[in-house]
Amino acid sequence: MKDIDIYSAIYDVVDENMKKSGEKLSISKELVLSTTMIKPGKVDILKLSREKNNETFVRKAYIFMLNRQIDGTALRAWKPQYKLPPEEFQHNVVATIKDSEEFFKNQVRMYNNIYSENTSFGGRLSNMGRTAGIPVSERLLKVYRKMPPFMKNAAKKILGVKR
Repeated sequence: MKDIDIYSAIYDVVDENMKKSGEKLSISKELVLSTTMIKPGKVDILKLSREKNNETFVRKAYIFMLNRQIDGTALRAWKPQYKLPPEEFQHNVVATIKDSEEFFKNQVRMYNNIYSENTSFGGRLSNMGRTAGIPVSERLLKVYRKMPPFMKNAAKKILGVKR
């Protein structure tokens, strides 16, 4: 039996007991199972961005980036933005959480932050990576930053980034 199956069975037992007592779990089975596959203190934003349901995304983002469930006040505050396209909504959530004092205190490391303002060769991601459908990893950016200027210019030209 795999770990995921064990966690699934545990969730089912707890959920059933909660229902018998007239209560309801505040976290979905999908969310619980997704948290079992993350490494504490690390979050891969590219993997997280595969979630296309905005409410589920914000719930996962709080767990992965702040190490806690989202509270009711924050959930209500994000609700008006659920109608945004997933990419725009996710960018807003990641940027807001990343800039929070709570995120700073938790010392969670982000990897593959496709929503970073510094994640393209020419500045903002919207100028190149997002429109071209090319996520640019932080590792690739480190290599780019160490390139001599003529190589940076060549990379920008190849990728169609305007200066």
